[in-house]
Amino acid sequence: MEEKLKEYRALRRRKQLINEAKEKLEAGRQKIVDMLVPNAFKDMGKEKEEEALLMENEEIPQEEEKLLPPEPESPSEVASETSEVESFIEEQPESWQYFTIKWAIVGIVWLALFIVFLKIQFGAVFFVISVLVGICINTRTRPKKRGEVSAYSVFNENCVSIDGTLKAEQFEREIRYGAASVR
Repeated sequence: MEEKLKEYRALRRRKQLINEAKEKLEAGRQKIVDMLVPNAFKDMGKEKEEEALLMENEEIPQEEEKLLPPEPESPSEVASETSEVESFIEEQPESWQYFTIKWAIVGIVWLALFIVFLKIQFGAVFFVISVLVGICINTRTRPKKRGEVSAYSVFNENCVSIDGTLKAEQFEREIRYGAASVR
């Protein structure tokens, strides 16, 4: 029992540290955005953010409450779900201002480096290496988010495929009965 309690406390402490780090990162990100974005642009997105906050704060009807998973009550249940919690990362989406500023800075730095490498006649080499680095950076190696489905249906629960997937059954119906038979 004491081991389970230790696991529960360690899990709770880990979550607390992660939340504190996220809050510090968000505060730093917001300071950068506040410093670089003019006030005229800030007012544009506030209406949408207020609507989103209002929708989040609405109460859940009793019918939908039944559909939500029950909260774990005992430390042993929480400790057993440790691996599930660690396998999913819940990230908040970036604000459009931060996204724009970040990619503008990256673009300016890349362009400046490209010009420097053109001057020393290594422009093609720099371009090829930067494309390979871009491919490596954009290939995701982190765990999937909660509720995210894979493009490969065999990795999804109950082998559910994503919309737009051409299945063998659909293809067979189209060949036998024509394209109008598939809805």
